[in-house]
Amino acid sequence: MKNRANLALLCGMAVLTALPAQAQSHGLIQAERSYQDVDFPATHLQALRALQAGGATRSETARLYVLLGISAAALDNAEEAKQDFVVALAANPELKLESSLSPKLRSPYLEAQGYWSAASARLSITAKLGTDATHLIVRLVDPASLVTKVELQTAAPGATPRASFELVAAPVTRFPLPRSVRDRDYEYALRALDGYGNVLAEYGADADPILVRQPLTRAPTASSARAVAPRRSYFWPVTLGVMGFSALAGGVVFNVKRERAAHEWNGPGCETAGLSRLDQCAAVSHRVQTDERLSVAFYAGGGALLTAGVIALFAGGSHEATPLRTGLVSCAVSGPGVSCLSQF
Repeated sequence: MKNRANLALLCGMAVLTALPAQAQSHGLIQAERSYQDVDFPATHLQALRALQAGGATRSETARLYVLLGISAAALDNAEEAKQDFVVALAANPELKLESSLSPKLRSPYLEAQGYWSAASARLSITAKLGTDATHLIVRLVDPASLVTKVELQTAAPGATPRASFELVAAPVTRFPLPRSVRDRDYEYALRALDGYGNVLAEYGADADPILVRQPLTRAPTASSARAVAPRRSYFWPVTLGVMGFSALAGGVVFNVKRERAAHEWNGPGCETAGLSRLDQCAAVSHRVQTDERLSVAFYAGGGALLTAGVIALFAGGSHEATPLRTGLVSCAVSGPGVSCLSQF
């Protein structure tokens, strides 16, 4: 009996070195007391009940599986003890047992260490924001298939309680972020849970969640103002085109008048005997010359205006916008108009 008590004392000292200084759940406290009393059946039962109750933190989960493994080994169930230590080491890879423990208790622990040494990866969960900034890409590495579900909690920075979402335990999960957090800063925490809801791995924590900050909204720069505001101006091409066609129309009118005056000049009214045609129809001759000059002038002017309109359309139809900025309003002068871009 004395040897058994000494063994329990050594076991208790060894495992307690791995236990962090924090408040423990009621079930864990009961399992610890039974372990200190060298009551391995009670230790095994109470540790199992505490795990089945769920809600254990990562450190509590590791501790409960350690107690479960030690008590299983003490009760001659080495295979169960190994599986318990596999879970304990998954939750806490830094877990150590005293080398002074009996081989019966250490053997399953060493086998579990060997399992993880041979594994290609350790249990882990991570996440990153997708390129579209509306999805969270969650990656789960679970070589031993210990995780049953993944819990995501998210909220505005410092807000409580956080909204909770249950994700499948898949290697990659693309989770659409709630609209309430997409356009502002938010924080989140991920927890990989066993079948009872105990934490096996986490990314972020309740006390230290992952913070995501949205890019600051900036006033448009000169280059961005030019990218938004430049518009091709058709004011001068249209104006010159209208003036050109009007001038051509004027040329047609004066050409028609010249034709009429020329017809009158060649008519019988200017052929009275004894007088020259110029003496008889000097006014008609004057009209012919005047209308001809005006017709040529209007034709030339119309052609020049149309040419200038075409040049303005292809060479000078668009004008570089000059940014004008006042507060949160960015305006740009483009041709004869002004376009503005507001930010709120």
